[in-house]
Amino acid sequence: MFDNVYLIGVGLINASLAKDLKREQLAKTVVGIGRNAERLANAQSLNIIDQYQLIQEADVTSADVIVVGVPVSKIKDSFDAIKPTLDSATLLTDVGSSKTTVIQAAVEVFGELPKNLVPGHPIAGSEQNGFEHATEELYKNRKVILTPTEKTADEAVKKITKMWQSVGAIVDVMSASQHDAILAATSHLPHVVAYSLVNYLGQRDDAENIFNYAAGGFYDFTRIASSDSTMWTDICVENKDEIIKSIDGFINCLDNLKQTIADQDKAVVHELFLRAKLLRDKNLAN
Repeated sequence: MFDNVYLIGVGLINASLAKDLKREQLAKTVVGIGRNAERLANAQSLNIIDQYQLIQEADVTSADVIVVGVPVSKIKDSFDAIKPTLDSATLLTDVGSSKTTVIQAAVEVFGELPKNLVPGHPIAGSEQNGFEHATEELYKNRKVILTPTEKTADEAVKKITKMWQSVGAIVDVMSASQHDAILAATSHLPHVVAYSLVNYLGQRDDAENIFNYAAGGFYDFTRIASSDSTMWTDICVENKDEIIKSIDGFINCLDNLKQTIADQDKAVVHELFLRAKLLRDKNLAN
């Protein structure tokens, strides 16, 4: 499918993509670009990438497609690094959680939106990070959202769509603003809540007993609080407006539930819980 795939950032997401592209023989050569030569060499030794470059020396002249997989706050730096050698025919995409940030960075660096820029976001991953945790078929039957701009060429969208579909993903297309609003509610808010719950319980006087007797539900609910704190700090800053809207809405729901419990209104509490169960079972059934 591609002669040369360049990955800026060889973390869990890009490394898992590399594994699939190589397994399915969809890329002849995978080049990793990053800041740490030792880690890049380790990724090469594991056959995740075939070659590597340091970001400050990046030369993407021969790239057919570039997938940027760095924290969203570093997207602009990555674009700056590849701008001198980026060919106008090279496909450029990313895997970041805030798409308006990517589009804004592209305008700032390139002066205009490149016709081959296809912002993207695979809805996959885990609380682990780093190429050491990369897995094959991470994207099988998982959603990947593409948010092409008004300048994006149709052919570029088709090629990036085919790339993701070739590793098993289900591709949806929407606007960057719609993506950011949806992900603030379904991904960013849950992480904020998980971090906050663990911090709240950790500052209580009985914290030791609470964690000693935590059951399976607590482990399941707070698993994502083990996610990369640097990455999630960036996401909160970059998508702050939509995340704040979601937090405000969630606080309102908690306040309503708190008052209903205080009123000992069992019927309403039961209705709220049953409604949530039915909604989840209907929309999120495996």
